[in-house]
Amino acid sequence: MTAGSSWTVLLLLLAAPLAVQMVKREEFKTCEQSAFCKQHRTIKVRRGSPQNHHNWSLQEPTGYELLAASIQHDGAVWTAQLQNSQNTLKLSVVGLADSTVRIQIDEPETSIRKRYVPTPSFVALPEELAFESVENGQQEAKIVGGNRKLKVVITYKPFLVSVFNEFDELVAQVNRDGKLKVEEFRVKEEGKEYPEGFWEERFKSFTDHKQHGSSSVGVDISFVNFKTAYGLPEHADAFALRNTVGNTDPYRLYNLDVFEYELNNPMALYVSIPYILAHRANRSIGALWFNAAETWVDTESSVTSKGLFGKMLDKVTGASDNVPHFDAHFMSESGMVDIFFFVGPTVKDVQRQNAKLTGTTPLPPLFSIGYHQCRWNYNDEQDVAAVNKGFDDHDMPMDVIWLDIEHTDGKKYFTWDKHKFPTPADMVSKVAEKGRKMVTIVDPHIKKDDGYYVYKDAKDKGLFVKRTDGSDFEGHCWPGASEYLDFWHPDTRSYWKDQFSFDRYTGSSSNLHIWNDMNEPSVFSGPEITMDKESIHYGGIEHREVHNMYGMMYTSATFDGLMARTAGKERPFILSRAGFIGTQRTAAIWTGDNTADWGHLEIAAPMTLSLSIAGVPFVGADVGGFFGNPDEQLLSRWYQTGAFQPFFRAHAHIDTRRREPWLFSEQTQGIIREALRTRYALLPYWYTLFQQHSQNGVPPMRPLFYEFESDDSLLEEQKQWMVGSGIMARPVVEKDTFNVQVKLPRGEKKTERWFEWISGAEVHGESIYVDAPITFTPVYQRGGIIIPTWQRIRRSATLMKDDPLTLYVALDSNGNSKGEIYLDDGATHDYQSGQFVKTSFNYKTESSREAVLEGEHVDGKYAAKNWVERVVVRGVESSPKKVEITRVSDPVQPLEFSYDRDSKVLIIRKPEALLTSSFKIHIEF
Repeated sequence: MTAGSSWTVLLLLLAAPLAVQMVKREEFKTCEQSAFCKQHRTIKVRRGSPQNHHNWSLQEPTGYELLAASIQHDGAVWTAQLQNSQNTLKLSVVGLADSTVRIQIDEPETSIRKRYVPTPSFVALPEELAFESVENGQQEAKIVGGNRKLKVVITYKPFLVSVFNEFDELVAQVNRDGKLKVEEFRVKEEGKEYPEGFWEERFKSFTDHKQHGSSSVGVDISFVNFKTAYGLPEHADAFALRNTVGNTDPYRLYNLDVFEYELNNPMALYVSIPYILAHRANRSIGALWFNAAETWVDTESSVTSKGLFGKMLDKVTGASDNVPHFDAHFMSESGMVDIFFFVGPTVKDVQRQNAKLTGTTPLPPLFSIGYHQCRWNYNDEQDVAAVNKGFDDHDMPMDVIWLDIEHTDGKKYFTWDKHKFPTPADMVSKVAEKGRKMVTIVDPHIKKDDGYYVYKDAKDKGLFVKRTDGSDFEGHCWPGASEYLDFWHPDTRSYWKDQFSFDRYTGSSSNLHIWNDMNEPSVFSGPEITMDKESIHYGGIEHREVHNMYGMMYTSATFDGLMARTAGKERPFILSRAGFIGTQRTAAIWTGDNTADWGHLEIAAPMTLSLSIAGVPFVGADVGGFFGNPDEQLLSRWYQTGAFQPFFRAHAHIDTRRREPWLFSEQTQGIIREALRTRYALLPYWYTLFQQHSQNGVPPMRPLFYEFESDDSLLEEQKQWMVGSGIMARPVVEKDTFNVQVKLPRGEKKTERWFEWISGAEVHGESIYVDAPITFTPVYQRGGIIIPTWQRIRRSATLMKDDPLTLYVALDSNGNSKGEIYLDDGATHDYQSGQFVKTSFNYKTESSREAVLEGEHVDGKYAAKNWVERVVVRGVESSPKKVEITRVSDPVQPLEFSYDRDSKVLIIRKPEALLTSSFKIHIEF
């Protein structure tokens, strides 16, 4: 084959996947079609070494400098004025607790209008911490954080902010490339020329009128000495952020209803979290762009953008700029330049720092981390009963049956189709008899119908989003003509909360939970299938300023309603498609309208990992794909994958074939059954991880580098991940693949041990190939970690909550292992007043002749009935002579045990040790 024909084939192969995509790309803007993105992207770059920032050659940056005479300082707040040839701005540097600093750049107080700051996204107002010291010099100011673990250096001319960590390492810079741009709110002057798109902007048949002119903001952020970064969810793209500069559009953050989205594309989807985590060996830093308007982000790594030739050239020429940096150029249509830096230094420090600002997911009800069965739509009450019975008949656990929009009376939410669902309360009750729950869909578009009480109430009370002329905004969605509730209005939030009371929502009970869909918001008749940007919210807020947080405001109002219906007693469960900073406090997120193909299965992991590291941990993808009909191999692999992701739900489009697990072959039924049973066995571990997340912000689903921070070879791994610190999953996500490569991180000291989850045998090597027949999922337990499980699999999680436990103890290189379990009633908020049990487990090899497994009840006063019925110890070198247990106030008792020499697994039976009391198991060799 000639070189020319090789290139032709390569180009055809690269182009081939695009031909089968279904998304209507012409419905959505590119950067070139967005006036503000196009403007910001053309700003030229100021280049130079990040550690030699006084020696730039200027290439038409925006030219801001800081006016030294304007500097003021009071406690945790340092301010100054910035100026260029066009305008004057106000800079604020705010010191916050826990190695966090806030950088704000705003218009001066004389501005004609205040810029919107999305404060509802905070879990609480940021805790300010007075600076330890401030030194205002002639050319720069040096500010040391109150905990002495971060430093900010502000260079006056050209304006630059440099952030240093506790080791005095430069880790981030703002305006390194001179791209700071703030367009001030204006009053239109007749006869004056303005740039194209400044006052109005056309896209297709729509015209966006900008009442205050173009008010965009943007600046570049450089993560110094980092070559890899993550975040900016939600995109159907690789986990590690790509180089967009010169290659593609920037990543777009603008919540949209995208039908059958493309893969490996920076197009906007349903969630917008403008957060980046940069990581290298043993160092991390996070940056949160606190802005709810449409945002584009250009990203580029100084290392990976060079390509092979560029790297070779650097070696030959000895290029001086050898400090790697990952650059992100944030561009937002409105709002403020408002950046939070979480300075770490470890990745878990960064996660905690972010969580302190934006919150965590409250401990979810136990049923919600089980398996969910959904489709658009289960037809009627008889269909629901048959599905409920089918799981029991086929010995498959399941916790939730879902109803989509067809259950309503003409797409009027909080109503039921009286012919198909005549007795909804009875239907929910019968499902609950099996320990299960139901979920119904409630969307934000309200059918325009004077006979529909929600519409009439909201209209009479003035609760809808407005047009600029004061009339109600109207668009089309599932019911036809619809209007959209304004959740910035306090009366709307109060009214919406009341709709979930049991006496208002007929047929509802504490066994019925809520699905908030279409909340980008989706407007079929609107520009880019969403709401007009010039629409007006309560307080005169333009929709363009808050678009990305509409879904978050909606789910938080729903959450308030579910809390109020039981006076705060029971924990709500809500699923949302749209999301923003803070959504994690009220809702789980799924990745939207995916497709039944292998690419969508493979992309589910990087998408959920990106959300997880951005602070949204309760995430998953529709198992089997929403659109299309998966074959049995794809469906089998999807269940095997979904079992190791936080939110586990099967869902399908109304036009697809039915997919209940028992409709497939015996082999596929067996595979699905085993995937479900594996998930349910691990529920105590998942539940403990979610409780830990609620305390420290670390997500249950984690990239490998979260646990192995020093290993740069793991930075771009996205096909395998950690569940907590103890389980590593590498499901098969490739078609016709029955042998996969698995990385086994060995840690800095090369002493980490790994054990195959099913057999318990130790696995050696750092990168191995594993046989993976269709019935097998490569999953490994990490040495040194104890995993609590339930092995008596019942029809639902609720029915298992009091069951005895089996502990899987994997020994590290020193023969030791640790773990813990957290349990409570699984349903109420009583745990907040101490009604929980937390027990730690510690296995220690005392000598070559003795080991001890100790269980200690460390906290809580919940009268848990759970007890340890079996202990499986992996990596034991020889068979014990005897095993005995000592319980509180009980004499020493012998225990039954068995030992397998081939797998080196010791099984200890019936220790019968309660979680609420301490115990010791003595093993003598």
